[in-house]
Amino acid sequence: MGVIHSLYREPAKVEIDERTCKRCGQCTSICPGEVLTMKDGSVRIRGDSPFGCIACGHCMMVCPEDSVRVTGRGISPEDLLLMPSSEERATVDELGALMRARRSVRRFKEKEVEPELLDRIVDMAASGPMGIPPWDVGCVTVRGQDKVRELADEIIKGYEKFLKIFKPWVFTLMHPFVRQATYQRFKYFIRPLAETYVGCHHEGRDVLFYDAPAVMVFHYSPYADLADATIACVYAMLASESLGLGNTIIGGAAPILQRNKALCQRLGIPEGNTPAIALILGYPATKFRRAIRRSFAAVNTIC
Repeated sequence: MGVIHSLYREPAKVEIDERTCKRCGQCTSICPGEVLTMKDGSVRIRGDSPFGCIACGHCMMVCPEDSVRVTGRGISPEDLLLMPSSEERATVDELGALMRARRSVRRFKEKEVEPELLDRIVDMAASGPMGIPPWDVGCVTVRGQDKVRELADEIIKGYEKFLKIFKPWVFTLMHPFVRQATYQRFKYFIRPLAETYVGCHHEGRDVLFYDAPAVMVFHYSPYADLADATIACVYAMLASESLGLGNTIIGGAAPILQRNKALCQRLGIPEGNTPAIALILGYPATKFRRAIRRSFAAVNTIC
């Protein structure tokens, strides 16, 4: 049995075309699972690799003679694409400019996002490298202000229930039993945020999704990790920026979605998958005139 994912159990199958293989060894040197090895001057497929072929496809991508064929676990030789030329790729300055120009946008024009743009964002995000292949990460796209508002309404109902349970005196009881940072986060951030969501909703204002014309919700299977869905969301964020769309990552939707199985089912999130994070998108109504320098809390170099 191979590395288990939500969709795949068995390892992929690797085949070497002995007629065209030049025995250069590039495929064996790059195979992360050591499925391919050089023996007696030829490429051999190991049957005792601990995890088997994980279908990363690296061996197919480096072979100069197209002598390697990998099938199963979601890939095949038909998935191979031409490597973008150096002229087609973003330079370091272009990538840096994109990242500096990207700002959190919470005010959008009254204009829908074209379906083909949303599809392209998903396609770009799925192609980006993450901790695992994207088979165990999913994305739900909610398009149109009416649909986005319906989703916001359902999530706000969840926060109303939260506020009924977590009264201020409950936090006082919690204090001796939780870490100080956890207590302060609940008392000074999570509950005030919930109150803001609910209060503004009753005033007719959406401060969860900000009346965005589109929302993407990223979720992950039990065989993946929160980081995998978060990485995919960040790729979608950068992709949407490159297409001229404003965006903001929204963390406040997932905690309620995780507790509303019926809503997850209506969104098409598979049972057992965990909603992780959301991205609101739309054409920005505000133009930023300046960027700003940011820095990490600490940067240490060990030589």
